[in-house]
Amino acid sequence: MISFAILSQLIGLSSASGTRAGASLLLVAAASHFHYVALPPEMAWMATPEAMGTFVALLAFEMYTQRDADLRLFLGLAQFSLSAASGAVVAMASMGVQTEQLPPWAVGAVGAGIAVATYSMRQRLQDSVGNLETDLAHPYRWLLRMEDFVALAVAAAAILFAPLALALVIVFTVGCVVAGLFARRLEGRSRRPCPAGCGASIRKEASRCPKCRADVPVLVKLELRLAGRAQDAIRGALKSAVDGGATLVRRKTG
Repeated sequence: MISFAILSQLIGLSSASGTRAGASLLLVAAASHFHYVALPPEMAWMATPEAMGTFVALLAFEMYTQRDADLRLFLGLAQFSLSAASGAVVAMASMGVQTEQLPPWAVGAVGAGIAVATYSMRQRLQDSVGNLETDLAHPYRWLLRMEDFVALAVAAAAILFAPLALALVIVFTVGCVVAGLFARRLEGRSRRPCPAGCGASIRKEASRCPKCRADVPVLVKLELRLAGRAQDAIRGALKSAVDGGATLVRRKTG
């Protein structure tokens, strides 16, 4: 019979893999390397310096690609596969020694399933929050920072005190659902029904419906990017300074 602590540890580590695959692998490997946990003989390779270096590179790769929308879209399948593989590996590493009644493939499948479910939930939340990005507000950046922290916190808690990891996973899941609903509601305020009558919900600043391709009137004009406005302000200030300096020179010479 699987104990509550072992089940909590499996859920915590697998969920962390669905958030940052490299973080859960690295923390399990570090805990084994410093003799805090014991890995099955077939998983001992995780605690080698070479494997730990790979996990660090994997974590850095994840954190970098998550911050670039184009890379995130292009490498979506790779990140999905990494999350699933990491969930399977950490699940087998955490439960392989202590559960004789379950075959390793079943444990790995459960871990991969939890990791994939977490990854899919995150992707839906990221899509909803990404639509709220503006020149002044960057909620997507704060979401990524929160994910980095949560992944490390859940993985560490799964190793140190497994029930806390389960509680964090539940809080994180509920928070993602609530934040996703809130983000969709906010994003819905910037949309309108297609004037052409196709039934699509389009943004107020759209000039063409993406569904029926009909030209529609623009209700809200997009402003220039903040960087462009800042450049214009700097150029205006420099021009004023140059004109003022030239006027002062003319007065002195006159």
